[in-house]
Amino acid sequence: THGLIAAVQDQSSGIRWYDGSYVTTEATSTALGTGATNTTTIISVQGATGTSYAAGLARAYTGGGYTDWFLPSKDELNKMYLNRATINTTAASNSGSDFGSSYYWSSTENDNDNAWMQRFIDGFQTNFSKSATKDVRAVRAF
Repeated sequence: THGLIAAVQDQSSGIRWYDGSYVTTEATSTALGTGATNTTTIISVQGATGTSYAAGLARAYTGGGYTDWFLPSKDELNKMYLNRATINTTAASNSGSDFGSSYYWSSTENDNDNAWMQRFIDGFQTNFSKSATKDVRAVRAF
């Protein structure tokens, strides 16, 4: 793996982290390179890939003809935030859209009730209720 590729647009501007059940998924990895595993772990606990929750929506994405998209880990999401200007420029060149200024979900669970998210207007990271609706931008490794 050399790096991450962000989707050229958001997959959602408001979706819950969970599928409706407050359960511990054990998707707690934060480091670069762990988002795909977190996503798989979440889906194995929350149910078949569906579009009603963040990890399922990211995995169901097929942009560019690829099927290996995932919800980024906490640190991967922060790397996306730090490189948002470049990602926005690339997205615009490919008929995509800029990151919004609101919160984006990561695949990193904090506990039974909360998961990590990041605000893209200022980089603030916090954990918040899995039932809250936040944005999703899928990534894939290359």
